[in-house]
Amino acid sequence: MSQSRGDSLRTQLASPNSKPRPLLTSLNGDNAWLISFPRPAFERARSSSKAYFHIVSDPWLTGHANAGADWIISIRAPAPAAIPSGAAVEVVIGEIEDAAASAGLISAPPTTTGPSAVDAIFLNFHYSDHLDEATLRTFHPKVPVFATAESAAIIRRWGYFSHVTETRDLKPGAKWSSLHPGIGLPEWLTVFRLPGHHELNFATAIIYSSVPSEGGGEKHEALLYSPHGIRTDQAPLKALLEDFAGDGGSVLAILHALKDSFAMGRATTLGVAGGLALQRVARPKYWVKSHDAPLLYGGVAAWLLWINDVARTLGSGLDEEERVKGAEDGERMEPCLVEVDNGDCFVLE
Repeated sequence: MSQSRGDSLRTQLASPNSKPRPLLTSLNGDNAWLISFPRPAFERARSSSKAYFHIVSDPWLTGHANAGADWIISIRAPAPAAIPSGAAVEVVIGEIEDAAASAGLISAPPTTTGPSAVDAIFLNFHYSDHLDEATLRTFHPKVPVFATAESAAIIRRWGYFSHVTETRDLKPGAKWSSLHPGIGLPEWLTVFRLPGHHELNFATAIIYSSVPSEGGGEKHEALLYSPHGIRTDQAPLKALLEDFAGDGGSVLAILHALKDSFAMGRATTLGVAGGLALQRVARPKYWVKSHDAPLLYGGVAAWLLWINDVARTLGSGLDEEERVKGAEDGERMEPCLVEVDNGDCFVLE
């Protein structure tokens, strides 16, 4: 994050109507995120406390991803990650905390009291462009890792991280509030997976609970991260949205791609059409583009399977939606689409 962008963040946090809100920082311009959730007021009031709980999600920050060997399949990002290592993420966290102190959210920039300023790592999928060993080894081994069962099995074999916890899937009849993964995450933050019809087509739900400054009960907000899309008829998604609405919760943002991806001529992602469908049922305040970079594929498998990405725009998706369904009430219902540039921050107000 450049100084000018740090100044921009300080300006946002110091605005007259500013309240502590979640922050998204794009680490690689595609699918790797630093997600910073405001700590409760009583925690921020403690001496040397950080203003935010900082989570790194699916970091792929260095080199290229492959399925064991480049000649089989390799995946390259179109541009280098702006935040290329765990050490660089720590620098960004320091800038965020400095901005929070300037805005009066904490009394002073915190001093490091643990092994890392990163509070947790979320690993939501086990393919190599989501779970990159070279990148993950740049983070401190004592950072708690919360991973799907498939991802946890892979990283445990490395013997590198000392705290690996498997996240759970939402199953029929289960309450979302029962899926907190345990030690390492505060009670006001939870994460779990919503399985879909294919292993690629899932969503991760990250639920942030806070007490409004004006008092009252807890407010629950969800980030739905679905890099390849999830069908809206899937039972776990439908159950979450129904249960969440009953608890007075709301979806703050979906993280979803616009592009279409193909293998052997068949779509492997749901793209802009799937994003619009999810937007219509989840009704988030923001749609944040994620996993939308035009990846570069190589290797024998990529050639034989004819793996490729096709760029799409929101406008093309809306046009298609109107042709298929017709405009709702004669209006073109456009979501609030947000693109966070490589290395930039965005406040989810």
